[in-house]
Amino acid sequence: MAIATTPSVQFKCGHSKAKGLSSTPPGKRKAKAFGLGRNFVCFRCFKASRRDEFDKHNQDQLIQAQGFDEEHGLPELTGSDRQVRWSTTVRYQVLTELIDAAETQPRPFDAEQIIEVAKALVRAGWWLDNTNDKDLDVDDLLTLITTAVDEDNLVATENPF
Repeated sequence: MAIATTPSVQFKCGHSKAKGLSSTPPGKRKAKAFGLGRNFVCFRCFKASRRDEFDKHNQDQLIQAQGFDEEHGLPELTGSDRQVRWSTTVRYQVLTELIDAAETQPRPFDAEQIIEVAKALVRAGWWLDNTNDKDLDVDDLLTLITTAVDEDNLVATENPF
């Protein structure tokens, strides 16, 4: 009789699943299956726990962003619910990065003035479209925010047509 290459593993979450252990020597498969079950949860439970942690982290970050908005008098963003939730967090990250960099930049700038300019940028899509690039440095972010407002009118595009 051949030794099974896919023994059933009873995970610590209570679920069981057949696990392919063909790369493990036959004499060590049973011990490996036992060790996997004793030390790990199944993939479905692992994924659910990570999703819960991720959702909690995003909720905490949104609460911090909303507190920052209230503290600095930033208006509520406009757009779909998902856009507003995400762009509120993005705006918080961008503006706090600019506040932190205000003193350390070789070319100093007034962070409060940048926040005043940012108050005019109320479209959630602008924050998502223009500031989500990881390659942007502080000077790029300053340029984007200060040039997006043209005498109280938002510049939607560079295209004149």
